[in-house]
Amino acid sequence: MIHKIVVGLDKSDLSLKALQQALAFAQGYQAELKLVCVLSGHESDAPQVWSYFNGYPYPGMNSTALESYQTAWNQYVDDSQSWLGQQVSDSKKTYTDTSGSLLYGAPGAKLCEFAETWNADLIIVGSRGFSGISELWMGSVSNYVMHHAPCSVLIVHAGKQTEQTEMSTQPIGSASKTNPQNILQHILVPVDKSDMTGQAIATAVDLAKLHGAEIKLVHVIDEDEYDIPQKPILSDSQYMLQHNGLLLEEYQRNWNKFIDGWWRQLQMKVQDIEHEKIDAICDVMQGRTGPRICEVAKDWQADLIVIGSRGLSGLKELLVGSVSYYVSHRASCSVLVTRSKPSREKSSDISQKSREMALVNS
Repeated sequence: MIHKIVVGLDKSDLSLKALQQALAFAQGYQAELKLVCVLSGHESDAPQVWSYFNGYPYPGMNSTALESYQTAWNQYVDDSQSWLGQQVSDSKKTYTDTSGSLLYGAPGAKLCEFAETWNADLIIVGSRGFSGISELWMGSVSNYVMHHAPCSVLIVHAGKQTEQTEMSTQPIGSASKTNPQNILQHILVPVDKSDMTGQAIATAVDLAKLHGAEIKLVHVIDEDEYDIPQKPILSDSQYMLQHNGLLLEEYQRNWNKFIDGWWRQLQMKVQDIEHEKIDAICDVMQGRTGPRICEVAKDWQADLIVIGSRGLSGLKELLVGSVSYYVSHRASCSVLVTRSKPSREKSSDISQKSREMALVNS
């Protein structure tokens, strides 16, 4: 369950749409909501001084310029504090258990740090739209958070579900399927054999109960799957034609068995979901997993994709590839990347080991 939600705000229209999503999630889960705005000198509306770099003035900078910059920065902080206070005040009209925090530093890192300290269960951020090499060099708050967050992450895109302004105020399990205020109607859940699939489905079920949404489970058979039946190597010799035919027949039997196995698995999961009084369907298809998921989401007019994370990060994920990474950047709707939170004991052990290593290396 989700008990604490952090939403990152940066005064952009997309971050305000992320706030709408955060309010809907907080209401449904009856969770505590924290609005976090991180100030840095790299924001477009932050005061800039050409001779001021990384917080240290160049030798040629005079005291007047430094004082002017400090005055402008103080005003920027005051304005940001007032803006955040207004967002908190407006949000409390919809959901009272809302508060705000103004932080300073690199936005992505500070959001993750705050979420870990506050023991958040979900971080919600808007996506600027960078991807691939552009994102690697230019940076992205949503990309950093998705890679380093200690909990699940909801990446909000400017899809159809964010255009609605009315929020469902009913707790999970009490929503009517005819409620026009429900912001989610179709939830897509990619399914594979990883442990994260179960958590993704459970999260989708919770959200479907809240919004009266339909769930679609989909598995994409990718040629890179390790257990996929392999095509036989056929001989060009005319003496091996009969043998080739036998190999092809065996391959087709194995292929049909493989596909039928996935259909049975998905249908069993659909039955489990339907026992929760939720409409559910499933599909099995072939292709490259990431692109096919995005294609299905668009064709089915999905409002949200709930997907597990493999755990790759940084350059490794960019080069090796990750379905959750691809989908979160290319999908036409918002994407919820589920991730198991590390236990407090495990986190403490890791911190203790880090301190011990620091002492050894010092």
